[in-house]
Parts: sequence; structure tokens; C-alpha cells
Amino acid sequence: MALLTIEEGIYYLLANTAAVAAIVGTRIYPLKLPQNPTLPALTYQLITPMSIIAHDGKSGTAQCRYQITGFASDPDAVRDLIEEVRICMDGYKGTIGGADTIVVQAMLPDGGYENDDPESGRYMRARDYMIWYDEPIT
Repeated sequence: MALLTIEEGIYYLLANTAAVAAIVGTRIYPLKLPQNPTLPALTYQLITPMSIIAHDGKSGTAQCRYQITGFASDPDAVRDLIEEVRICMDGYKGTIGGADTIVVQAMLPDGGYENDDPESGRYMRARDYMIWYDEPIT
């Protein structure tokens, strides 16, 4: 069994959560939206990576901060989308994946913000998550 990266795990978790997928389908993108996207959609991006190092070397646990951002054409739709992300991710722990997996020790909310872009007609809300997960020791 191969290991997923944390990025693949986040995508897998969001895309395979029925309530999230019902809203965005597979419109879940790393870093930024494509040009002229279909909305609603999500993006995810790494904010801060960190391996946890003990006195005797790598601990096998990594910690990172990821930001999940929802986009929609009206404020109610983006609020509903980010609420489904919150339900999916807040406090999540367990194995993510099918044939390939990653073990998540915890996903904890760590702030967020909202904004709109009148020029594009997009509304957005972002949530940050601190994520602890198992990483292979090499």
C-alpha cells in the first residue's frame, strides 16, 4: 500500500465527502482557480509545512497549515459551501484514501476570512487548518 501525500489526502477527503461533492463535484483545485471557472469551487494551498523533529531525529509526525477557500457567485452559496467543509474537516482524524492512504492524527480549525471581488462577481470564504499526520521516516 502506497502513501498519499497530505495534498492528495485533502483532495480525496473533500471530493469523497458527499455534501461537499454535491456542491462542487470535482472542482477542487490546488493553489488557485482556473481561468473562467465554474462556480462554486474550492481551492487548497499549503501555508506552513513542518516536520516534527525529536532529539533522536524525525518523529514520524508532520504538521502543516492548509487553507481551504470556497468561491461562489453569491454570499449565501459560499457560506453554505464552507459550512460543509467545516463539517467535513473540523476535528477529523483517521485514515484517508482507498488503495493509497494517509493517516491523519488531527485537523483543527485555525482561523479564516471572507472577501468578495465585485469585478469578477465572486464571493469567497477561507478556513485555515492545522493538520497533524503520519509521515514516513526516511
